[in-house]
Order: sequence, then structure tokens, then C-alpha cells
Amino acid sequence: MLSETTDGDYIVRRGIVERQADSDYSVRYLINLATLNAALGGNTRELDELNSFVSGMMGDSLVKVNSVVITGYASPDGPENFNEQLARNRARDFRNYVDKKYGFSKKFNVRTESVAEDWAMCRRLVAESSMPDKQAVLRVIDGTQSSEAKEHALKQMPEAWNYMVEHILPPVRRVAMTINYDEGSFVEQRTRIVKPKPAPAPAPRPVVEQPCPPAEPCRCGEIDESITGLIVEMPDADGNLYPGSAHSVRKAARRDIRSDREFAARDSHEAERIARQELKAEKKIAKKEAKAAKKADRASRKIAREMGKR
Repeated sequence: MLSETTDGDYIVRRGIVERQADSDYSVRYLINLATLNAALGGNTRELDELNSFVSGMMGDSLVKVNSVVITGYASPDGPENFNEQLARNRARDFRNYVDKKYGFSKKFNVRTESVAEDWAMCRRLVAESSMPDKQAVLRVIDGTQSSEAKEHALKQMPEAWNYMVEHILPPVRRVAMTINYDEGSFVEQRTRIVKPKPAPAPAPRPVVEQPCPPAEPCRCGEIDESITGLIVEMPDADGNLYPGSAHSVRKAARRDIRSDREFAARDSHEAERIARQELKAEKKIAKKEAKAAKKADRASRKIAREMGKR
């Protein structure tokens, strides 16, 4: 290999052929059919990669294609004569596809081959699987009996045969295309990068309604009309202002408002109610502060008048 780079959604590997080598592409066919279905299994991805590869190969004068071999395969179930014809038809069908799309036969030496019953791939897939009665199935496949006898013996193991019908035989029904190069050719292979699927969004947690705590009673005190002199807010021994002061009124009102906000954030009706309560509280605070200021002002003027008389 000479280099490996990334081009968009593809990994591009470029190398020189020191001996005759090949590049393989494989597409699957449905049971008993010899017509390509581009949407079957992994065919879409395989055909997409083949298209990218051929596009690069056609525009690269350094690539010297020696031959293209298209081989049709059939799974080893059913009559052998039928499978032979089916494998040949699949190879011809895919050759027609690449000739129509890329004009292969006009540019390269293209030949078709066929394998009627591909027991070799069946054995490999069985050996790699975790199917039931695997060892018994491998003994049947490795036996010397005819294909018909092997199929009959496998059907005597219903659980194993059902697994093969679903998982082993479908990928065997395929066409493989091998591109062979001359020695000294530069080859570029493009492989689509498989991107991980996005993780599903976590399910939202259910909202549990919390009951609103009872509002704290207002601790606002009344201003003693008989007090003369300046009104000063004095803290207690713990540093807190007395409950009747304007500052403590504001503090208590704001604490009540914060509490209401926290428990009514998701309820628009509650939000409106809180807004009205907040406005009312602010007006109340302003009224108390104005009243206290007037009292203080009157007391101050009274003290000044008394001192002036002395």
C-alpha cells in the first residue's frame, strides 16, 4: 500500500500491484431469482462502493485491468440442474448490469462463470455461526455423498435446517465480480465509512407535581403613632432586623415570591397569580416605606422645633 487517506465519506487506499491481484464485489440475489435487486441486503452499499471504485478506475491511466470475472452462485438446496441454470443466469444478469452502467465488455476482457451449489461457502458460514447441531451439520457437509443426499440428511435435523434456511443459505445466493490487474498497476480502492447511528434521546423524566407550601403569615408590624424622634431600624443580637421594619417586610415578601416561583414554574396560571402577588407585595412594601419615611420626617421636624424653642 502506498497511501491511505479520507475523501468525504470514503477511505481511499492506493497501492501498487506487485503481482496479479484482484478486487472483489459481491451482490445478493433472492431465492430462485436471477434479477438484481439493488435494495436487497447489503446490495445498496456494495453497488455504491463499486460505482465509486469504477469512477476512479476509469479516470486513472495507471490502472491496467487484465480481466474481469463475474461468477454466479446458487445455494445447495433444490434440484442440481435448476441450480446450475440459476447460477449461470445470475452471472449473465450482473454482466448486463455492469455493461449497461459502465460499458465493461467494451473496455475489458469480461467472462462469466458459475457455481451451481456452493457447499464451500455454506461450510464457512456454518463454522462461523452458533447454530444448533453445528458439528453434526459440518460432518454432513464434509461427507462424500451427493448434494441431494446431503440436503436430505440436513432436513432430518429440523432445528438446524431452519437455521440454515434463514441465516446460511440467503448469502450464498449471490454474484461475485473480481477485477484482475496487470503487475505494476496502481490501484485505488474506495470504501465507505460506516457512521454510527445517533444514540436515541433519553426519555423525559415524568414531572411530579409538588404541593405548594402554605404561605408564611405576614409579619409586618404597625408603626406606633406616639413615637417621637427619628425612626431607626436596629438589628437584634443575631444581626437580623426586627420583624416590623421595612427591610424585613421586603425580605419576607421576596422570600414568599421566590418560594412561589419555584413551585409554580410550569404552571402559567400560577405564574400570572405570582406576578399579581409580586406587584401587590411591591406596592405594599413601597407604601410601608413611604409611611415610615413620613413618620421619620415628621419626627425629625418635631425634634428640630423642640430644640429651637430651648
